Amino acid sequence: MVKQLFILILIGISICLSGGTYGLGPFLHAEAVLLVFGGTFLLTWAAYPLKEILHPSGPAPLVYAGGSAIGLGVLVTLLDLMVEFWVGPGTAELTRRFAAALAGLFYGFLLSKVIIAPIAARLAVRE
Repeated sequence: MVKQLFILILIGISICLSGGTYGLGPFLHAEAVLLVFGGTFLLTWAAYPLKEILHPSGPAPLVYAGGSAIGLGVLVTLLDLMVEFWVGPGTAELTRRFAAALAGLFYGFLLSKVIIAPIAARLAVRE
């Protein structure tokens, strides 16, 4: 888990170096965090018992959660874009909101590939 934390720190540093603290704005999207992280947990809980999620005996629940995280990231991005295009703000505002909508995709891949996949791989090796 410490190695994943270092990757998250590197991502944060690279965002700050490229855009300053203003560059963190699109990533501060509470709806995306809630839907991706919470939705991934709920979908995994629907497929596996809570005991198997918290103390997995194999990689299956984590592999399922990783796929769910990416799917929910895409879903959050599409939902945000649909709402933004329907509301129809001005063109200058649209690009800022489009960047915020992509946060769902970012969090989905982050949860799946940076956090869940290494843990699932470690469990697969143990078997």
